[in-house]
Amino acid sequence: MLNMSTTIERCKNCGGPLQSLVSPCEYCDSLPGPLPSWRIPRDLPRPRVSNLGRYRVGDRQYLVHGGLAPGVFLARRDSPLTEMVILKVGEVQAEWERMRAVHRLCAGRFLGRLLPEPVHCALSDSGKRVLVYRWRREFQRTLASYSGRVPAEAGVWLSHRLLEQLHELHGLGFQHGNLTAEHMLAHSDAHGLMLCGWSHCRPGQGSDVADGLKAIAGTLVSNVPAPLRRLLTSARGSAFEVNEELKRVNAAVLGPRKFCPLSQLQ
Repeated sequence: MLNMSTTIERCKNCGGPLQSLVSPCEYCDSLPGPLPSWRIPRDLPRPRVSNLGRYRVGDRQYLVHGGLAPGVFLARRDSPLTEMVILKVGEVQAEWERMRAVHRLCAGRFLGRLLPEPVHCALSDSGKRVLVYRWRREFQRTLASYSGRVPAEAGVWLSHRLLEQLHELHGLGFQHGNLTAEHMLAHSDAHGLMLCGWSHCRPGQGSDVADGLKAIAGTLVSNVPAPLRRLLTSARGSAFEVNEELKRVNAAVLGPRKFCPLSQLQ
C-alpha cells in the first residue's frame, strides 16, 4: 500500500503552514529560519482569521498576529471592545494562580505597575489551557535582542530597575525563579524593565539577583569597566545590598549617571 502522507513545513514563528521555504509566512510575514528574540514589529502583521489563527479561550475569541516564542503568541480579542494580548499555551494554571497572588500583595506598589497583568485563564477549543496577559505596548524587546550592544551607563540603569523590583518581590516572599535575558523586556526610551516568563515563580528568593545581573552583563559592550563587570557577574547579597553597592561602583568608575536611550541602538 502506498504511503500518501505529506510532511507540511511550518513557520517557526507562528506555526502556520509554509507555502515556500524561501518566501515570508503568509500568516505572520516572518522569513523561514530560527525563531528570533522577542521583538514586536513596529507594524503589526495582519491578524490571521483562519481556524488556525483563531483561539477560543473559555468564552472569548482571539485572533493571532504571530508567534513570539514557542507557545507564546501576540493576539487581539475578537470583539467590539478589542484589546491586544499575549497568549501563553501549556501548563499555565500554577503561573496564573501565583501571578494573581503577587498582584494582590503588591497592589499600589512600584512593582505592581511593572508586572505582566494576567486577565484570563481557561481551556481553549483545542483542549489546552491558555493564560492571557494584557500586552504592554511600551515594552517591546527582550534584552537578548541587544546582546553585546548595551553601553555601561544603560546597563547600570537597567540593573537598578531590576534590583528595585526584586527587592519588592522578595519582600513579598516570592522569587521570579528564571531570570534570563529573554525574560526581561526593556523600555527603549526610558530604561524601564518588565519581567516576563513567570512560570517558575514560587515562594523564596532563590538566585534571582545573581541570575538577573549576569543576564544584563551578557548584553553589555566589551569595554565595560572591570569593577562594574565583576559586580554584575559575581553579585552576592540581597537585592537592596547589591543595589547600594552598584551605586558606589557606578560613582567610582563612571561618575554621575548618564542617560543613554536604548532606542539609539536599534
